[in-house]
Amino acid sequence: MPEYIFDTTVLSNFAERFELLEARYRGIAFTTVEVSDELRKGVNAGYAYLETVLRQIECVNPDGWLRILAPKSATEHRLRSEFDQFLDPGEASCLALAVSRGLIFVTDDLAARRLAQERDVPLTGTLGILVALVRDGALPIAEANAMLANMVQRGYRSPLDHLDELI
Repeated sequence: MPEYIFDTTVLSNFAERFELLEARYRGIAFTTVEVSDELRKGVNAGYAYLETVLRQIECVNPDGWLRILAPKSATEHRLRSEFDQFLDPGEASCLALAVSRGLIFVTDDLAARRLAQERDVPLTGTLGILVALVRDGALPIAEANAMLANMVQRGYRSPLDHLDELI
């Protein structure tokens, strides 16, 4: 079964329905300390809705659905340094581990997606997850569209207004 590594934006987008991510990615999802740090900065900047996500990450345990990964090898540290030149710490840390460990990179960041594609790293993001949730029957299309509208209202830059054409 494939494993996924989540960056800040996607976790933020699902902050109000975090249980959907837990149900779909239990046991196969990771993130990094850098993502946790970025979420904490968001909470401190007044984005209170991120507190739920931050609590989930801070309560992470080895048996939890979302686990923290850290670089272990010289290659992972080198990749992280390379990606730090182009990306924020959350995206750089996640991409380095995705490249090194063969993880699916979950991001909406355009620069991170481009670097991942250059390295043949499989990708998904907010829209892909919403579509998968609808196709799996975990979320009605109307509710997924409402979630997308709410994400856009909070600042998510979606290329689509609704998901109907992707289903």
